[in-house]
Amino acid sequence: MAYLVWSDDLAVGNNFIDGDHKKLIDMVNRLHTVMAEGKGKDVMDKVLHNLITYTQEHFRREEELMQKMRYEGLADHKAEHEKLLNQVLDLQKKFESGAATLSIQVLHFLRDWLINHIGKSDKELALAAHGVAH
Repeated sequence: MAYLVWSDDLAVGNNFIDGDHKKLIDMVNRLHTVMAEGKGKDVMDKVLHNLITYTQEHFRREEELMQKMRYEGLADHKAEHEKLLNQVLDLQKKFESGAATLSIQVLHFLRDWLINHIGKSDKELALAAHGVAH
């Protein structure tokens, strides 16, 4: 069974955002798989790098949408994105230097952040995009 499973509870009703979220979940699952299989540091580093790169692209797309619609929660939402990226980029530097390892706690953090962010901030964004006050 996958580490993190997509469910309709995570759907925000925007095809491109939901598609990005599904891909992010797949990438977190891929990271879990390579860790569980005991793959080498180089494999885990590549998977982590791909996850970070895709996350940055997703955040950029979300933020562009928020700017286009003049979303009032843009600053707070963007701050959430920046905080996560800073945390994950710091982890990546530590992992690459050997000062940290990828652990189940890291996966729990990514899973919990993704579920909480989608469930709150992204659903609020989707409601606003559909013209529903939040």
